[in-house]
Amino acid sequence: KPNYIVKSALNMELIWCPPGSFIMGPCNNRNESNNRTTEDSPAHQVILTKGFYLGKYEVKQEEYERVMRNNPSRFKGDNLPVRVSWNDAVLFCETLTRKENVPSGWEFSLPHESQWEYTCRAGTTSNYSWGRVRSLNLANYRDRTKDESSFRPVNVGSYSPNPWGFYDMHGNVSEWTGDWRGPYPKTLTIDPEGPVSGTSRVVRGGSYFSNVLSDLLSSSRAEKDPIRPSGFRVSFQKK
Repeated sequence: KPNYIVKSALNMELIWCPPGSFIMGPCNNRNESNNRTTEDSPAHQVILTKGFYLGKYEVKQEEYERVMRNNPSRFKGDNLPVRVSWNDAVLFCETLTRKENVPSGWEFSLPHESQWEYTCRAGTTSNYSWGRVRSLNLANYRDRTKDESSFRPVNVGSYSPNPWGFYDMHGNVSEWTGDWRGPYPKTLTIDPEGPVSGTSRVVRGGSYFSNVLSDLLSSSRAEKDPIRPSGFRVSFQKK
């Protein structure tokens, strides 16, 4: 279990994720597999040979404004997660790298999709990092008993963290990864970085508007046009 936390100059907390391996995709779990599409399969082993830091929380609007001097989010609030285009999320990471006194060879960036799922699962193989149950007390997702006009993001950290201490890996706002969307490999992969090109970027985690049965699973994948808004969290790792 990772327990080494660092803070950026913005007081953004990042948790160390050690090298390791895991099963990416539906983990031979009947319930999880039945709710997924072929695009999220096959399950395959991934080995990550390098450790990395990842944001404990989704990037908050207050943090984004301090770096970028603007806030394009629809729902405003300092502690709400920011929602920006993929390009703006990347620019935030690049700007943060320049502004912070980072060690040579290190940078802030978006996590690869494999790193995101590794962190989301946090050593688990269940539907969600907390197990198999579904409850609005565990994450912010689509509440079918309410009018859609009431659906909105909530302050980061409003729900319990996963086993490794990360908040809002399920629900609240979907999160950009650094990868283009593409099919999964069928065999073991080492330090995958996704396709070299594509038309849409991978987002993970689902959102306040998502279906808990299909979009919030640890294995759930989605794609988005890079110009559309999503949330994100930063990784900090060697180039």
